[in-house]
Amino acid sequence: MKIERLIAIIMLLLEREVVPTSELTEKLEVSRRTIFRDIDTLNMAGLPIMTTRGFKGGVSLMKTYKVDNKLFTPKDVNSLITSLKSYYQLLENKEIANTLIKLESLTEGNESLKHRFDEEYFSIDLEPNQGNRSLKNLIKVIEKAMKDKHYLLFKYIDKNGEVSVRKVEPYKVIFKERSWYLQAFSLEKNDYRVFKLARMNKLRISEELFTPQNFTPIPMNSTDWMTEDKVPVTIKIDKSIKDRVIERFGEEYIIANNGDDYLAKYPIADNEHGYNLLLLFGMKCEIIEPLSVRENFKKYIQNILGKYNDVNT
Repeated sequence: MKIERLIAIIMLLLEREVVPTSELTEKLEVSRRTIFRDIDTLNMAGLPIMTTRGFKGGVSLMKTYKVDNKLFTPKDVNSLITSLKSYYQLLENKEIANTLIKLESLTEGNESLKHRFDEEYFSIDLEPNQGNRSLKNLIKVIEKAMKDKHYLLFKYIDKNGEVSVRKVEPYKVIFKERSWYLQAFSLEKNDYRVFKLARMNKLRISEELFTPQNFTPIPMNSTDWMTEDKVPVTIKIDKSIKDRVIERFGEEYIIANNGDDYLAKYPIADNEHGYNLLLLFGMKCEIIEPLSVRENFKKYIQNILGKYNDVNT
């Protein structure tokens, strides 16, 4: 992960005058090209890092640079520690833990940099629920495949319950709305796909290597990565769940107010998946329009109710 590498490079340069590029690539397990990209990033952030050729060459900080005064401000340290601890909640990654230890060590003996937990204005709690905690071992397997450039093999159950066998090039893991996803190139579909980790089964790493393509992360802030079309549904909701609409779509999706009730736009797929989202609101939600979706939702509820009809009464 990039932030871990950047901090590791900084710590190494603080400890030694010159660090050979070959040593950086070996310790950080990345290519020379990646190291040079990281150096460019640090230069853009204001750190005067030099590279020199030759037998005693390598990467170094300019000797005239005042590290203590300019490297990290108290705000920088607090921001990094808060961000990394939130990240650690999700992955419990050993590398992140090591980075936190290094970062905390910067504050020792320096009261101006001391991380004061009693003065934190923001705290991010990303602790996964019990189900997602069980997926961490799965994530470790995927992470290894991504680092070593090995294909991943698994069985996948789609939203319709159909099972398929997949062979993919793994590129990126995303945590979004309390769920984990893998962005990968599917050999079966000859295209990039998003896979929900909870739908994977019998995951294993292939012995076969792949050559990485020019992967562009798939946007997940819209429906482009999903296969279902959304319908602009209008719902009437109780005031107690207004915040849940705002959290998902924004304030502008609340379109009217009448006492304790609100009218809101709530796009859903006109199918079982979309209906289940509205069922989470229980009695505090009613579909107003379109009428076709209202009728389909009504039939769906009746079918559920039918499962509980006692044939002996």
